[in-house]
This record gives sequence, C-alpha cells and structure tokens, in this order.
Amino acid sequence: MSTIESSIYTQKSIEKSLVLAFDEGDDVLSGMKTAITQHGIREATAVDAEGLLKEATIQYFNHNKFTSTELKNGRIVSCSGRFMNLKDGIYGDLHVGFMLGMQMWDGTLVKAIAKNGFQLTLKFHQPVDQIQKIPPEGIRGVQN
Repeated sequence: MSTIESSIYTQKSIEKSLVLAFDEGDDVLSGMKTAITQHGIREATAVDAEGLLKEATIQYFNHNKFTSTELKNGRIVSCSGRFMNLKDGIYGDLHVGFMLGMQMWDGTLVKAIAKNGFQLTLKFHQPVDQIQKIPPEGIRGVQN
C-alpha cells in the first residue's frame, strides 16, 4: 500500500498576485505553468482573466455526455482554478465562464491561445522567510 505525503503549513506568509500578460498567439496554459515554475510558486489560485482568447477549447458535461467545444475570439468572464507545483510537474485545472457573442459557455479550459493583451491573475502565498530583497527596479509581473 502506498502512502500519501502531506504537510501542515504553519509559517507566516504574505499573499501576492502574479499578473501574466500574454502576446498574440501565446499558449496561456503553458505560459501559466512556466510562470509558476520560474517564480517558485508552490500553490496558486487563478482569480481573474481579462481580454480575449483567439482560440479556446473547453470541456464539460452536456446531458450526461462529456463534450469538448472549440471557441474563437471569446472573452473569459469568470475563472477559478487551483494549481500545485509538485516534484513531477504542475497539476490543476482552470474552470471558466466564456462569452461568445451573447452565448455563455462554462467548462474546464484545456486549450487557450491568447489575443494580444490577454491577462491572467494568480494569487499565491510566499513564506516570509523566503521573501527575497526586491531590487529597486522591482520584479516584472509580481505585485506585492
């Protein structure tokens, strides 16, 4: 029988936001995973999305049938998701409400190609003892 590793977090931490800005044609999910890795984030929550997606694929249940739908030039109007940076990769999913014209689509985002200026905001907690001295010019993308 395998064991499940767990830990209780008892350190003081500071909540931070990481705003990811994407260029035309960027893969949003890959960019998010890269940012989580580069910033050493252990766990992040997606809290906001602004702008348009050039292409997107969402998955959802429709009358007990699992379905995928491809959407173009739509706007995410709501998002939530949790991502964990584990030893063997980043795991999680991004649930979205997606507007295309006057029609609303809800599901799990499995593909997302950005239009220029698309932004995704992540929240995370950084332990106080791991906070680095921030240079006077700051770190691009991280808001304290």
